[in-house]
Amino acid sequence: MIPHFMAYIFLVFNMALWGGALVVARGVHEIAPPMALTFWRWVVTALILLPFVVRDLSKELPLKKEARYSVYWVCITMSIGTTLSLVSVNYTSAINAAVINGTQPAVTALAAFIVLRERLTKLQLIGIMSAFLGIVVIGFQANINRLLQMDANFGDFVMLGAVACWSLYAVEVHRAKCLPSYGVLLFLTACAGAIFGLPLYLIEETFSRSIQLNSTTVLSVLYLGLGSTVIAVSLWNISIRSVGVNRAAIFLNLIPVFGACFAIVFLNEKMFFYHVIGSAMIILGILFAVKKVGEQSIS
Repeated sequence: MIPHFMAYIFLVFNMALWGGALVVARGVHEIAPPMALTFWRWVVTALILLPFVVRDLSKELPLKKEARYSVYWVCITMSIGTTLSLVSVNYTSAINAAVINGTQPAVTALAAFIVLRERLTKLQLIGIMSAFLGIVVIGFQANINRLLQMDANFGDFVMLGAVACWSLYAVEVHRAKCLPSYGVLLFLTACAGAIFGLPLYLIEETFSRSIQLNSTTVLSVLYLGLGSTVIAVSLWNISIRSVGVNRAAIFLNLIPVFGACFAIVFLNEKMFFYHVIGSAMIILGILFAVKKVGEQSIS
């Protein structure tokens, strides 16, 4: 087990890798369509992981009967969530996507209430409502006329769908009593993502547009497959063994911070007043949503 200070350094680097993923996808969206990016990301992830998990695969496969549903659900929700996130940045800015991505703690609390019947305090409920209102402010650009006309940014709500899928993934991982090891589970998820994504990739390649093979797209796929998946997930798993899930989860709030900063620096995106208002509401919502002490609960 690594020292706590090293775990905190790993977590910051981890959040930077995750925060940069949407920025990378947005940066290459004109030359790398989302289905191609998703498919090759999972292929790279699976190929990198294979040498490290091959022995564990022989021990843990076939899956135990009681684990099959959970593994299927985990693979499906992660694959769909990843696909939606890469689709979203074709229709919205990386800043918008990063800020909405920051609602995961609040959305996960809501998903746990719906799926697991975990009780919500009144303060948590207020936090969830605040986070969703923050998304509405960003999606409609704090413009009441756009709200009345339902003239929203499509990509923002696609990203919200991705967050919902990732939250269901987190709930299932928490609920499941029998899952494979982290490495095997990530490898199976990568394989499922590649298999499910292949038909969509071929349809996109045939009827829409093709990925342009050059150094930029290759490096982007490597970043998504190696950096934001294999390395980031490994750092996350190492860190939570040292400091625990609750402390590590606090660092998730750095993802939209890194994402917004990277988008401004590398993509020349601009932050507008509605980003500030919406972000403040989301941050306030997260602070309330993760608070669990001494409040009357709603069952």
